[in-house]
Amino acid sequence: MRPIYFAHGYREREAPFNAYFGKLMSKHGFIPSLDPPSDDVNSAKLERHLRHTEGIVGILTAREGGPSQHILYEISMAIRARKPSLVFVEDTLGEDILPNGVLQCRFSARSYVREIRDHFHWLEILKGYMGDQQLPRYRVSSRQRYCVLTGTDDLSPEINKGIAELLAKRGYRIIDISKDNSPVPFPGSLHYDIGDADLAISVVSSKAVSSNYALGVAQSSLVPNILLAASDYPITPSIPEEYQRRLISNKTVAKSLEVVDRQIELYEEDFLEIDSEGKAEKYADQLVGVSRPTGHYSSDIRTQIIQEVTMGDRYEANQVGAQGPHAHAHDMTFNQVWNQTKDQIDLPTLAKELNALRNEMQKSAKEAEDFSEIGTVATAEIEAQKGDGPKVLSTLAKAGKWTLSLAEKIGVGVATAAIKAACGL
Repeated sequence: MRPIYFAHGYREREAPFNAYFGKLMSKHGFIPSLDPPSDDVNSAKLERHLRHTEGIVGILTAREGGPSQHILYEISMAIRARKPSLVFVEDTLGEDILPNGVLQCRFSARSYVREIRDHFHWLEILKGYMGDQQLPRYRVSSRQRYCVLTGTDDLSPEINKGIAELLAKRGYRIIDISKDNSPVPFPGSLHYDIGDADLAISVVSSKAVSSNYALGVAQSSLVPNILLAASDYPITPSIPEEYQRRLISNKTVAKSLEVVDRQIELYEEDFLEIDSEGKAEKYADQLVGVSRPTGHYSSDIRTQIIQEVTMGDRYEANQVGAQGPHAHAHDMTFNQVWNQTKDQIDLPTLAKELNALRNEMQKSAKEAEDFSEIGTVATAEIEAQKGDGPKVLSTLAKAGKWTLSLAEKIGVGVATAAIKAACGL
């Protein structure tokens, strides 16, 4: 089995595509390596995992406002690293989304299962580019893991000392390029030191020529890089802000070190590996349950998904929280949300308002997705009549933008509040 980076969306509509292509990849001997939704991410985390895979498979779907900028960024990382890439692109998208050099195959949202022979064919082509055997990365394996620092002369001595302590605590040796006076271009040995690093921390606002050169070497070598700026450094509008610099200040040492520590913690988070077709199905089911119209996720969503996919019905009797094969972290989450909002949500009133909302939805429903949302509201209405607040919220978490906008339009205030609470708005 060969690990491959799986770039995909988290929206409910995209879950069936994820399951389908995840299963096809497994049949070809690939292990899809993916990052479940979470409340924060950085480029270093994605670079680390792309570095340890043989290539990337992406799914680009049609969305209001265009395809996901996050997935496009992941594909651009693979291009930078010269990794073999295959992107399955929904057939309603334009032809200028990806560079011509990226291997791509179109799929239909309505009949993608019928196109399975084409998809198998393109996965075989990708496999051919990778060769018969995965080669290890050429490096000196006897080294302690280490972090390269660039541009840190812009930071105060207190912040520099704090970063060194954070790295030492996590077991990193430090190579500080900021203090190296080697002329540009660097000698080969310094290139190797940068390219072989496990992690880099770069202050992109630095104006030092050597630091900017080292940053370029790290970027071209796909060294996982935590980007910082000690001033109001601009961002690139076409790239999600999460993958760009994090602002710190020499005036707020403790807060700045918290930012750096959090970025290192994100970088060290592991990906989820889908090493069987069953896990692909479980993962898709979880995405349906946690999908958010806004694309923002609470901090415990990631843990919930990993537990459900990797553990299934296994549990320990002495664990705090959910116990038994039918108790889930998902339910615990909505118990917590319900406890926080139950004083503002009267269930009998909510049941009546959901009934009114459902009747209004039936008047204008046209697409299959519309009727699916009507079913969601009907289920929530039944749970409200039963007096089960957490189940109501768990159900309404699957509601889409149309349901919420219609609830606001007809003025059902309790139902609107419940939908927003369930969706984390």
